[in-house]
Amino acid sequence: MDQTTYASRLRYLDADDLDDSDVDYDGLDVRGTDGEKLGEVAGFLVDPGAGRVLYTVVDSGGWFRSRRFLVPIGHASVDRDGAALRVDVVRDRLRDYPQFDEQRFRDLSDEDLRAYEQRMAAICCPDDLRGDTAAWRHDAARHYQQPGWWSAGAYTASRLRPIDPASFRARTVASTSSNAPTRETFGTEQAAVRADERSVRENDRSTDDVSPHFGGRAQPGDVLGLETGGETTAIGDTADDEDKRRRAAERTRR
Repeated sequence: MDQTTYASRLRYLDADDLDDSDVDYDGLDVRGTDGEKLGEVAGFLVDPGAGRVLYTVVDSGGWFRSRRFLVPIGHASVDRDGAALRVDVVRDRLRDYPQFDEQRFRDLSDEDLRAYEQRMAAICCPDDLRGDTAAWRHDAARHYQQPGWWSAGAYTASRLRPIDPASFRARTVASTSSNAPTRETFGTEQAAVRADERSVRENDRSTDDVSPHFGGRAQPGDVLGLETGGETTAIGDTADDEDKRRRAAERTRR
């Protein structure tokens, strides 16, 4: 019988499945030591056998090479005043982090997991894992020191999920560099705006292009109501003049 690898025993805990009476971790900003936003908390990787949390799973919002990346739990602290999870690494350093692919991570051999951990340590804390012979010295290294803000009692074991793509919710994360919509929503929002504009134009042509008065003419001196946009007419205006003025008033009112 094949021996189960350590990576395959880990489980994913979505941030929305944690008790939020103290801190709402779901979508909590993740910020580096320089205050720059790195993404938002998506969830955590947990060792259910040991009852320990090992990684924060960060949704990058699109700036990182993979959608999500991992931060060892020993490098994260909760900033309640700033409403953020602070990690002691900066964005430029994170660019060299190994990518996090759910399926591949779950299938890592123990040797490959150690190489993955060593690569992360070389970026955020070069001395933390030096000299270790096991792939998971999670009870010894500061890299995985259990933080005071974490409580194993804040979730139930039934909420732990296998590490695979199906366990990760689709998220809309605000851009970490601007206020522009994310790639997932931008096209949809633009299409909706265009559809609304088409609908307005079609309604204008079908119901509003002709003055409601007899013969298509507004009467001199009348102040027209909502159906014509509230514009006024003047003696000598043609029907076309009045209709143009009315449509302009309608557009201004909208």
